[in-house]
Parts: sequence; structure tokens; C-alpha cells
Amino acid sequence: MIIYFVRHGESQLNALNMLHSRNYEDNPLTDKGRLEAAAAAFLLRRMGVKGPVFSSPLLRARQTARCIDPDFKVDHRLREIDMGEWELRRIEEIPFGNYLRDPVMHSPPGGEGMGSVAERMLDFINYARGLGARAVVAVSHWHPIATAIALIIGLPLSNIYKIRIGTGSITAIDLEIGDLLFSNLSPLRILRSLGFRDEEILAECNKVVS
Repeated sequence: MIIYFVRHGESQLNALNMLHSRNYEDNPLTDKGRLEAAAAAFLLRRMGVKGPVFSSPLLRARQTARCIDPDFKVDHRLREIDMGEWELRRIEEIPFGNYLRDPVMHSPPGGEGMGSVAERMLDFINYARGLGARAVVAVSHWHPIATAIALIIGLPLSNIYKIRIGTGSITAIDLEIGDLLFSNLSPLRILRSLGFRDEEILAECNKVVS
């Protein structure tokens, strides 16, 4: 089976370069983020991906998941890493350098450690594997998705910041053979390159949730 990890579309605090991991009802998608969410839904349908859809409990992820399937299920294992004392601060205002170089040794002060994120993501992957579906879609965040990639390909968790996961991107992992099929695929860029107009892409989400 294949698990398709979708990073949520751009949120208001993403646009401000601020960290957010706690209040599940704050930080909605921007206009760009809604377009990215619609593009992800559009491309997954055109690829014929059918299966259960799960989402992080944070608002930006739920708004993205709703475009893909309004009957999505919330799974707390997919939530963002808890940023502790860095919550709601701009990245340029905090000593982020050591964390980028080695998030295993330098957890967010008062926040969640890499071991905890790895444990819950491995638990979700094993859960998805046991569903017996041909495909599973999981809407999450940069850190959990990068962690899942590292777990599958054997990349040291200290090196996950070498992985790029853009907003609205899709990453596919074949769980049967433990193989990364692709990562950081941008549905919006692909659809635009094929000549689809933004209005057409947005309509894909609107007709599903209306």
C-alpha cells in the first residue's frame, strides 16, 4: 500500500514566518494555502488515489484535508511538533541554528523531542499499514512528514532538515517495500504547468465541500 503525506497549504502564520503548534482553532489557510490545498485534492483525484484520509488536528491541516475528503478523520499522531517556548515566535527571533543542525540534540525549549515525534509517526505508519487499504492519505506538517521519510529511508533523524517539504506538497511512501516513491511534489506547480487556471483548481475543492 502507498501512504500519501500531504503538507497543509500555506497558513497565515507561515506567511509571517512564525511557529505555531498548539491552538487547534487558530491559524487558517491563506488564499495561497487554499489554492495549494485544492491543487493537492485535484492531483490526488486525477491520480486515482482512493482510500481513507487522516488529518492533524490543527486547523490548517483540517482545512486542507476537507478539500481532499470532507469525511476525513482527525489523528493526533499527525500533529505538528510542539514548539514549547518558541510557540508564536518568528524564526528569526529565536536561536534556531542549533536546532536546524541537529534537532535530536537541540529540542525546542519546553517542547517536544525528536524521539516523541518519531515514535508517534512510526505508530501511525504501522496503523496505516494494518488498514488493508491500497492507499492512505495523511495531511500533516513539515516536521512529522520529514520524520516519516527519515524512518523509511534510514536517514538519521538529526539530518531531517536536509529534507524539503513545501506547503501543499505531496510525498508518497510504498509501505509494502519501504520505499520513498517521491517527495515534495508540488501539485500547484504541476497543474499550472499543464495549463489549468487557478479558478479551475479552486473549483475542485469548492464542489467537494459545498
